Amino acid sequence: MTWAMQDFAPVSVPIDGKPGFGIIDETLKAVVREMPGMEHRYLVASAARIYAMLDAGEPICFVGGLRTPEREQRYWLSDVRLVRPVQLIAHKRVRDQLPLDEAGRVRLPELLALPGVRGVFVRKRSYGAALDSVLSQRPAGANVAMLGGASMGGNFFEMLRLDRADYTIDYDFLVLHRQKLEGHKYEDLMILPIQGSEAPDVVVAVCPRTPWGREAILRIDRILAHLASIAGLGLPDSRWISPAGERMYGPAMRAFNQARRHLTPGLGAP
Repeated sequence: MTWAMQDFAPVSVPIDGKPGFGIIDETLKAVVREMPGMEHRYLVASAARIYAMLDAGEPICFVGGLRTPEREQRYWLSDVRLVRPVQLIAHKRVRDQLPLDEAGRVRLPELLALPGVRGVFVRKRSYGAALDSVLSQRPAGANVAMLGGASMGGNFFEMLRLDRADYTIDYDFLVLHRQKLEGHKYEDLMILPIQGSEAPDVVVAVCPRTPWGREAILRIDRILAHLASIAGLGLPDSRWISPAGERMYGPAMRAFNQARRHLTPGLGAP
């Protein structure tokens, strides 16, 4: 079995090319333990490369993508957990230029149309179905860079700090993790909610939409249901969620765990 992985701390933190101590690494290691007698290999790659391999039908699987309507049609998906919605990460130097609604949420379509504010995003990464749609409909001349790379935008915070970009979209816990490690370098990054991105997303395991992929995802799905029953798969973890995040999303995460103790709907038929 070959597993694709990303270098995406603290979500995935490969060590010597194998799952390390990241949030998804723990899930992947638990799945692997439930597959005794099988040889497991790992490939650390960018999102663009991983999805290109899946599109080509190569026999790999990936734990850590987001469920989107497009991916439901292109791949076999097994639900893993809920994740809090992404937010806008911006440098304080553009604070006064950000278009906000009355609730303090960023109006992303208006932001994308601003010529003097520079955005940077990961090519082929999903930011959730709602925001993916907004990004795909951005103006032709939008001041936006779509970049590749294996780190899932891990270098973007540095780009913001060095004035090479002004904003990106990512998870709040990635910024908090970076600030905890090197707070003095990233203290000028702001975290703001985005209008239309309030609901949590579903993290999935992904396999190619081939006979091999369906057999693999069915086995993975059974394992994930078992893990949800015995180990509390996807429950809030104080290491990665703030008290405010727990209050807002903890109940939904616990309810999702209860539902995840059953097989993922839609995998029973090809």
